[in-house]
Amino acid sequence: MPGRINSPGDRPAPTAGTKRPGSPAAGKRGLSGDPAGLSASPPGLIDLAASYLFPRRCLFCREVLPASNRHPLCADCLQYYKPGGRICPRCEGFFREQAPCSCPVEQLSLRGLFVIALYDSRWRRLIHDLKYRNRKAVIAPLAAWLAGEITSRGYCSPGLVVPVPLHPAREKERGYNQAALLARHTARYLKAPFRNLLIKDKQTRSQTSISRRERQENVRGTFSCLPGNYTGMTVLLVDDVYSTGSTMKEAASTLGLSGAAVYGAALAYNPYTRVLQGTGFYGGLDKW
Repeated sequence: MPGRINSPGDRPAPTAGTKRPGSPAAGKRGLSGDPAGLSASPPGLIDLAASYLFPRRCLFCREVLPASNRHPLCADCLQYYKPGGRICPRCEGFFREQAPCSCPVEQLSLRGLFVIALYDSRWRRLIHDLKYRNRKAVIAPLAAWLAGEITSRGYCSPGLVVPVPLHPAREKERGYNQAALLARHTARYLKAPFRNLLIKDKQTRSQTSISRRERQENVRGTFSCLPGNYTGMTVLLVDDVYSTGSTMKEAASTLGLSGAAVYGAALAYNPYTRVLQGTGFYGGLDKW
């Protein structure tokens, strides 16, 4: 498939009704965002040596982290961290524990969204480094953090993890698709199969400099899906940043044609300030 990042570890997508490897409770052994907590076995000598030679570093400032840190952030950076949660893709209501809305999500192509954090200058720098400066070393800790939050908050138990694709020309230019790398590692921590099911057929202009309406038109009819029947299967659709949701909703709509129930996940949410201020569920950025 054009643009696919192949790996010997790829597993075929299960058909509808196939039980995914591992139990849903497997990821709950560890604390939220703790990569070590997603493994049941104690570290061996090789792991200890690796942690000494290559210690964990803060994702934002790269300070060496104490082994006890739950999140991959140092104490100084953690004080600026605005935790994420669930977002209703219809009304854009935000919540961490209980849904504040009664939107009929089962009727939506994208039934929900989960993010680690609010998108700010630190996340912007981190994700730009990942996308444009080949900083792929942050993928594993970010995926472990995302998987840990999804599991501990009971967001969904996916039977398949799928990335939002890049157009083949864009992926060739960049050398990789950061969403595919993130999805592959997230699937590993969730103990769920990973597959590149979507193809981006149309090369679109950047979404960053156009309006919400233009974004929706820009991605309309962009994706196609590999053939298969996934009726009754829960699919986790992964991307790096969620803004207006145009790209993820269009990708989810394409996936939904195969019968899947699609839930989204991203590293950060980049909302319009007027959306935050206009919603009845929280008054503004101060609530994050």
